Amino acid sequence: MPTDDEIIDAANKFFRSIGGAVKKGATTAVKAGQSVVGVGRGEVRVALDELRVRAGGDVRGKVTVALTEPIDARRLVVELRASQRGVETRGGVRTPTATTLYKFEHELAGATRFHKGEFRFALPAPRTLGGGRAAPPAGRLGDVARAVSAVVAPTTGPVEWRVIARLVVPMARDLEHAVDVMIDGVG
Repeated sequence: MPTDDEIIDAANKFFRSIGGAVKKGATTAVKAGQSVVGVGRGEVRVALDELRVRAGGDVRGKVTVALTEPIDARRLVVELRASQRGVETRGGVRTPTATTLYKFEHELAGATRFHKGEFRFALPAPRTLGGGRAAPPAGRLGDVARAVSAVVAPTTGPVEWRVIARLVVPMARDLEHAVDVMIDGVG
């Protein structure tokens, strides 16, 4: 018949082995969860050569991919987007809105294994957004005109331009980064 100490030692060994298996399983689950949501996978960054570009010119820059380990992705894209925030009133209720006025997407790389790298790009800035409104002049006078317009007609805000880089990853959260850019003279 085993002694009390032998029973306690056997129980400790048993619980240590179960604890090790539980810890290993939990660590694997946490890593899988991080992989799906993109935590700890690294980053995609976009950097622009110039933060202010004239209408009809090119927005130039680079996208840097810096991942902790190689991953298979569907594609790497960079996008120039213009949007405008506004307020809609229906039945006396004011609701914020956002409208995309312009979107140009350029694929930097197709389906491949990504780890680290830099990708240069040039995106065309449009001369007009359509809609028949005149563009404010470039420079300080244009900045003042846009500010006055936002105060006089507060139902729509200024046009906001962004460059967005996105690494499209299947079965996981895409990695993306965006920076603001000024496009002067767009009508």
